[in-house]
Amino acid sequence: MRRVPFLGAVLLPAALPLLGQAAIAQAPAAGPTAGQAAATVRRCSSPDPAHEQQCYTAELDARLSAAGPAAALKLLDALSARDPDVRRDGHMYAHRIGISALKSPDQVGRVFATCTPAYQSGCYHGVIQGYFIAVEKAGGSATTETVDALCADHRAAANAFLLFQCTHGLGHGLDILHRHDLPKALAGCDLLSRGDERQMCYAGAFMENIVDATMPHHVSAPKVVEPPAAHIGHGDHATHGTAQGPPGEPPFKALDPNDLHYPCSKFDEKYLTACYTIQTSAMLHHLHGDVARVGAECGRAPEKARDTCFLSLGRDVSTIALGNHAEAVRLCGLAPEAYRPTCHGGVVASIVNMNADPAEGIPYCRAVPDLGGKRACYIAVGFQALGLPDGAALRERACKAAEPAMMEACTGHPPRDS
Repeated sequence: MRRVPFLGAVLLPAALPLLGQAAIAQAPAAGPTAGQAAATVRRCSSPDPAHEQQCYTAELDARLSAAGPAAALKLLDALSARDPDVRRDGHMYAHRIGISALKSPDQVGRVFATCTPAYQSGCYHGVIQGYFIAVEKAGGSATTETVDALCADHRAAANAFLLFQCTHGLGHGLDILHRHDLPKALAGCDLLSRGDERQMCYAGAFMENIVDATMPHHVSAPKVVEPPAAHIGHGDHATHGTAQGPPGEPPFKALDPNDLHYPCSKFDEKYLTACYTIQTSAMLHHLHGDVARVGAECGRAPEKARDTCFLSLGRDVSTIALGNHAEAVRLCGLAPEAYRPTCHGGVVASIVNMNADPAEGIPYCRAVPDLGGKRACYIAVGFQALGLPDGAALRERACKAAEPAMMEACTGHPPRDS
């Protein structure tokens, strides 16, 4: 089963354009015709995942080169509507679009502004990855000042959504810069002067660590830098993604099938929450998709991170269910009873984040049968909405479709006529 997991140090050029100019005017991108998209799916669909991904990647790259990121994302929309494999891996394809769109570091602000929130904002993350790939090739390093600069223009409250996407992308990029040596990537995140941004960065680094270890040849990791010498043992989960350490030091092992809580179990408490936002993807990888066993493992997570672990499980359940609400409800039902509402919250958060639209989460909440799970679901819809641009208005519009008894949970306040 193919999986999509979940929701370092660089010298930046002195004249780096910051990423706040996200409202650059763009001509509407033309989408492919239905016939063109259907023909691409017929040509690319294959029982061989590697062949299929290479074929779709070539099509997306060609569209990107011809018409830019927005057009490539429209093609991804058309393909994902026709092929569930593309839909399942949409976040990673969007990462690839962002990576490939960035041709040089001095374009980072302009290219970042051409992305959209679709596919859990993968394009935004990919642009930052692409920046760090370019820096890696140039042999860069980092200071607090230079790392702080990259996302600085998003620190206004109105830009909170883009600040998250940028700093999360930083974590991905820093892990790439440090050749998937996770401790070094996290140390790079620690250079950020603001604690909330460090947490966002940590989560991106932990995610990149798992993606590289479980899907090292995936489309989101084009081979534009030389792979670490220790990328060995492609069938060995214990050595896959191992980073080469300095002489005399043991290499860092990305995952450990003998410890389902690794690498979270290795790091200081300050990294714990960020690590568990993605850890269930590693658990499912080791346990071959056994949701019930992963639920049991989340129950054994440190208390501080237990809710986060079940939210992470919900996100993965959303990926496994692939839009089938009844199946997602069933899978969350495999979690320990006390944490099923949290799992439902993770599912609906993933649904909302897929296209940055809280209205898409309402049908799932309606499908949740128990009141506790339903209430947690609606609360999550409202919470996720507030993290989006114009979030308060989006929440109000989406919650109009909520069940009357759940209106307050969704909106965060009693109905106006009460």
